[in-house]
Order: sequence, then C-alpha cells, then structure tokens
Amino acid sequence: MTDAERHAEALLDALGFAGDPEMAGTARRFAELLAEFVPAPLEPLSVCASVQPGPVVVRQIPFHSLCAHHLLPFSGTVSVGYLPDRTLLGLGSVPRLVGALARRPQLQERLGEQIAGEIVRSASPLAVVVEVRARHLCVEMRGARTPAEVVTLAQRGVDHPWLLARVSER
Repeated sequence: MTDAERHAEALLDALGFAGDPEMAGTARRFAELLAEFVPAPLEPLSVCASVQPGPVVVRQIPFHSLCAHHLLPFSGTVSVGYLPDRTLLGLGSVPRLVGALARRPQLQERLGEQIAGEIVRSASPLAVVVEVRARHLCVEMRGARTPAEVVTLAQRGVDHPWLLARVSER
C-alpha cells in the first residue's frame, strides 16, 4: 500500500466509512485517480515555418480536469484561434497541449491563460484567443447547486475580431 493509499484510507476512516463493504478498494482507486492529475512536464509544441499564413482555429477540443479548490471534476471544450506570424503549430499540438494542462488540478481561467501563454511562447503568433467552456461539479454539487456553463476567454497580441468570432461561434 502506498503512502497516498494509506492517507486516503485514513481520510475515509475519519469520515466514518471504515468497514463499509461497498468502499472496499476505494482508497486505492482514489489515490490512483489523484495520481493521474500530477503535473507532468509539457512536451514542446511542434512548429513549422510558413510564408504568409492565415488564421488557424481548432475548435471544441474536449477536456476533463479537477478543480484546484475542491478536487471535483470539471469538463468541457477548449477552442483556440491564432494568427501566425511566420510559424505554424502542428495541428495535433493544440489538443495535446489542452490535454496536458487539463491533467493537473486547475482553475478554468488559469487553464485558458496557460494555453495562450504556451502558444505565444512556442509560435510567437500575432494574436491568440482561447475560449474555455465547462461545467463544474463544485458549482453544481457544492456552491450554487445548479448547472451552469462557465465561459472564459484568454487573449494575447493584437485585437482580431474575426478570430474571436470564429473561436466563440457555436
């Protein structure tokens, strides 16, 4: 039994779940779940040179994450648009980046900012817009106790209304 499993078992015991046959193995599974959200180093985004590229939009990339405040799941989609300068990102880089950053305890606002920041760092585009749409179990189960979609935007670089409109359209 790992330290994480022992601590999870102690937590469940402290909450009064000791001896519940339905909870057999729960401490191990809970520890394994949380271990999936340990931050891993980000892989470099693949980039290639391009002459006079136009705007690029990758829409509705699904993700799942854990709320950093409550350790409850939130999930939704990320849409990314950027206006390259002279460098294009590999199309698979954007979904891989979203997945890597979501696989750590997160705040929705921070997730969008981190995605935008990594794209700027890797490709130096003229503009980036990142829209994150998600439902949060911490809001639905604990806070307001009602379902709601939360929409956040992160933007870098020059204002680009066309890019913003394409990222946000449904």
